Amino acid sequence: MQRDYSESQPELMDLPDQDETALRSDLENLGKLNRTFGGRKAVETVFHRLADRAGKLLLIDLASGYGDHGRNLLQISRERQQDLTIVAVDFQFQTLKIAREATPPGQKMFFVQADARQLPFRDKTADLAFCSLALHHFAEKDALTVLQEMARIGNRGLACVDLVRGRLAAACIWLLTTLFMRDPMVQHDARLSVRRAFTHDEMKSLAAQAGWPKLSQIRFFWFQQAVLARLKS
Repeated sequence: MQRDYSESQPELMDLPDQDETALRSDLENLGKLNRTFGGRKAVETVFHRLADRAGKLLLIDLASGYGDHGRNLLQISRERQQDLTIVAVDFQFQTLKIAREATPPGQKMFFVQADARQLPFRDKTADLAFCSLALHHFAEKDALTVLQEMARIGNRGLACVDLVRGRLAAACIWLLTTLFMRDPMVQHDARLSVRRAFTHDEMKSLAAQAGWPKLSQIRFFWFQQAVLARLKS
């Protein structure tokens, strides 16, 4: 199954000046999908592998979307008595606004509007650099640039969690968005996402080309995967 990526056919959530109510509904539904079909658990898994028991961590979350992964990691860190700060980076101002509104006051979560391909951070700024279920939004060349930027800013560990492209995955998403999640934006974006995701081999190859050292890969249920690299203990 060839990757179905075209800049002339973007996901609706990537377009500027969306109806805010529709965008909020879409982001909330994606949060539900993450909880139900393992996206949240996949991000938790890579966090546990890379964070260890470090007392204090700064995590930069690229293409952070609704911020649900970051908020969940903050809750986990409190339970583990770790001092975690998250910088949520997204290119879309509307998305950041909705994510900020969904984040309770007092959380150590800060929002930055920036392009993941050209980050406004100095080298080795973050302990951890994550990109969660977002790499498929980029053309292959841009995806490589995002992974290179992660390697540049990360000091302790890197992780990218995303979907896996395949005919069975596409069929399952089509059924899910036909029978249950029938919101028009979710339906369009979810179906497109799985067709433009990277295969296991493609994802690992991109991370290797980006210079990720000691690279490892995890395959999760429900057509999800992760590549991660431990830079230092």
